Amino acid sequence: MRASTAGGWLMALLLAAAAVANEPESTPDDVSTDVSPATAVTPAAEDVLAEDDLASPGPEAAPAETPADPAETVPPAEPSPPAPTARRVRIELDVRGELFAPTGRDTDPVRQPITVEARFDFLEQPAIAGDAVASRLYSEAKALVSVNEQSNEMALPADARRVEVALRGTTPSPYLADGFLSREESDLLDTPFDPLLLDRLLPTEPVAVGATWTVPADATAGMLAIDTIESGSFDAELTAAEDDLATVRLTGIIDGAVDGVPTHLAIEGECSVATTAVDGETAMWRLTAARVAAVTIRERRQASHVAPGFDVEARVAVARRAVGPGAFEESFATPAAALSHRRRGTGRPGLVWHHDRDGGYDLVCEDRWRVVEDGPTGLVLRLVDRGALVGQCSLTTLPRSDALAPPTIAEVQRDIERSLAGQFGRFESASEATRSDGVRIVRVVSEGTAENLPFRWIHHVLTDASGRRAAATFMLEASAAKRFAAADREFVDGLAFPCTPPPPPEAPAEREARAPRETVTP
Repeated sequence: MRASTAGGWLMALLLAAAAVANEPESTPDDVSTDVSPATAVTPAAEDVLAEDDLASPGPEAAPAETPADPAETVPPAEPSPPAPTARRVRIELDVRGELFAPTGRDTDPVRQPITVEARFDFLEQPAIAGDAVASRLYSEAKALVSVNEQSNEMALPADARRVEVALRGTTPSPYLADGFLSREESDLLDTPFDPLLLDRLLPTEPVAVGATWTVPADATAGMLAIDTIESGSFDAELTAAEDDLATVRLTGIIDGAVDGVPTHLAIEGECSVATTAVDGETAMWRLTAARVAAVTIRERRQASHVAPGFDVEARVAVARRAVGPGAFEESFATPAAALSHRRRGTGRPGLVWHHDRDGGYDLVCEDRWRVVEDGPTGLVLRLVDRGALVGQCSLTTLPRSDALAPPTIAEVQRDIERSLAGQFGRFESASEATRSDGVRIVRVVSEGTAENLPFRWIHHVLTDASGRRAAATFMLEASAAKRFAAADREFVDGLAFPCTPPPPPEAPAEREARAPRETVTP
């Protein structure tokens, strides 16, 4: 069964931290570092929330009533809609294990130790408009990732702390209402056992102590942040219930897939649940809301087209409680100033933003495009669709051209034929167009062979009114053309030049539309 588009929480944090290198901050004193299942379901674990300084506001004082004039008839006021119920949520995620990457058929994989310490603290309330099912206001969202004793820490920026969350299938998808999260920011917020899914652990009918049930497969895949479940089950048992609190034991063994590669998971933990007795009887209990969950996940995943494999043990603790009406709005009364370079626009689920480190371009694209290399020679992304590698894109900036004489189709074709060398077969089509923002685009489609397989290359050369240029070269097997469809056009639609142009070069540069000399998809 499929769970929409989960990319995997551990690789999300790892790939996110790889792009950020800040000095690590100390862990706050009020955040517990013990997240073992036995601890997290006890009342002491709930103190992680109860002892913080975000106390629920008390009821507002009612205004004094003024006696009505008997001569006047005042129509009753329209009742105000109830404020959405907000919750305070805290998540602790600790991971230990190793990464491994294959190096060849007859050699052992390279292995590196990895640790992750992530902490999240936010208010959440139901969303009232748009694609979102919830709005979140983060006061803390950070992760410290160490690979082979090299540590990187990242944190959610101040201008991205108000986040909307949609559900794509059973996969929570964070986004900004008026801008775009970077891949690193989006991946940071991807955690197992997202609080939006916690109540899907619970049965829909009253149960007795000792009763067992199986969590639906789609909810399981969403909570584990995997794409598919091939076999196994995630089971729950009501082990105790008293007054208004019950304990649910969680166990499971799952074989599934992420990005098209197998993964094996073993899950064990407990959940503290609000409950009520049915009709005053204590034999049957209705489980209403998960309060605290503490789970250990052991996962072994093979390497994929876009990430290494890993063998890890992760401990995640999630605690949530209701806060008073208006707490969300009060906390967001003074929104943080926007970063000057963040891409703005109407955000929606499934889009991510990439800003060129040298300021050469700005990109918003679907999250199916996964970055595999970001270096001085350019950005390389791979398009992964339902676990299959569909194509690859190389994005580079080019030397500035004469604004009055941008590259022609013939010039681009000449450069492509020279760059592809022995791989080139023929040109299939060529066109040029000018977008509403004044950016001129030359698009050339060519065919050829790579490693004795038929391939297609789609080249886009973009030039703005000041002569700034960028090239996006897409490569795909000819058999994937139908599945790839218009992915290149949609990608280029999200490619823009920053509003403030970089200074022009001291000497005019030679016009050249570069393309990779050897473009082979592994």
